[in-house]
Amino acid sequence: MTEEVDSEVSLVADDVKLMRRIQTEKDQAVLQRDLDRLQDWSSNWLLEFNHTKCKPGILAWLVWDAPAARDALAKCRWKSPAALLKVVDSVLRGIAQVAFGNNPLTGLIILVGLFVGNVSSGLGAVVCSLTAIFVAKILNWSDEMVAAGHSNFNAVLVGSVGTAVFPLVFHTPLTPAIWGYIIVAAVFSVCVMGALAKILGGHNIPAFTLPFNIAISTTFMCIRAAGYGEEPPASANITTTTSLQWDQVFMGTLLSGGHVWAVEDVACSCLVYLGLFIYSPILTLVSYMGATLGTLTGLLVSSAPYTLVYHGIWGYNGFLSAGSIAFFMAPTPRVILVAAINAVFATFLQSALGPVYAANKLPVFTFPFCLAAVLFLATAMATGPSSLRVSSLSFPELHLVEYNQLKNSQIAPTKEKPDEEDGITQPMV
Repeated sequence: MTEEVDSEVSLVADDVKLMRRIQTEKDQAVLQRDLDRLQDWSSNWLLEFNHTKCKPGILAWLVWDAPAARDALAKCRWKSPAALLKVVDSVLRGIAQVAFGNNPLTGLIILVGLFVGNVSSGLGAVVCSLTAIFVAKILNWSDEMVAAGHSNFNAVLVGSVGTAVFPLVFHTPLTPAIWGYIIVAAVFSVCVMGALAKILGGHNIPAFTLPFNIAISTTFMCIRAAGYGEEPPASANITTTTSLQWDQVFMGTLLSGGHVWAVEDVACSCLVYLGLFIYSPILTLVSYMGATLGTLTGLLVSSAPYTLVYHGIWGYNGFLSAGSIAFFMAPTPRVILVAAINAVFATFLQSALGPVYAANKLPVFTFPFCLAAVLFLATAMATGPSSLRVSSLSFPELHLVEYNQLKNSQIAPTKEKPDEEDGITQPMV
């Protein structure tokens, strides 16, 4: 058996370990080829390897998309004692999915930030997420979609944004009746998500947070029609400076992270970036780049005293817009450039749509991001190779590796004199 592989082999009794230092893509290919050869040897000699003795490392439970936790829970039925763990995992992944982070630890860190910044937002995110999971199971959503948080991330926004924005828009505190309206909006978000996924899925375009925007805007207008809300108090004459304060501009780029969930708090925003970094450093950097570009663009489309810029209001659509391109496309330099342009475009849309929403006494929510992301994702798919569009979503670092492997595999056959190593099949990830 050891003569058939090129990697280092360690044999102890009936245990075998295959080892190789991975420094290049060729090392990955050699290791995969050796694994294939061992599998063939096992089949030929009718000696099956005991796969149950292979255990994932600790990182597989915590970082990236936490594949070990995902696979372990996938083996459990919803009617089993592990159902509670499956629900918790789905809730946490849904919270992180708002910013494209499919990781329960990421979701937990962000949830802590929501409670730190605004208890109502944290509670709303949890309550509406649980409601969405319940509705999704009734509507027979696939276990995979529910487990990944796709069924409930829009409801997370309904709960966190709805509870945070309502007192500011209606100038009255939350009441049990308003909580009821918000929960109903969470139910709507699941239904709208299913419909939009069916419509847009044929074009390979995700629904993003369009269901949230439709559900919360409709619900808020119905709440106002029902007679809720009061007139805003008279504004006091406050002396403000018209000079640009760059330290506050920087603070605005930071606060943009928390504003995705409508929480304006430094600690919350820091926890958002920390949680997202655990999932994907690339996604974190690109999202912050989008928040920065959105904030700076806000200086161009608004006027002094730039209060909204300093509070992070102009950056959160850019945060999401840049992150969406870097997540659904392989994050090559050209794709990151498209992500940057998308962030600027989303901010222009935010400025253009602001007066339209203000006529109905509503904020723009994340609709500028949705419109910009749909347009630019379609543009990127139309102008670039089809392989740039990620077919199997995991996390951006892996997306980039898989894209490079696919690109190299397509280039390799054009060589006139391929050597022996070039015939190695590409590794499975």
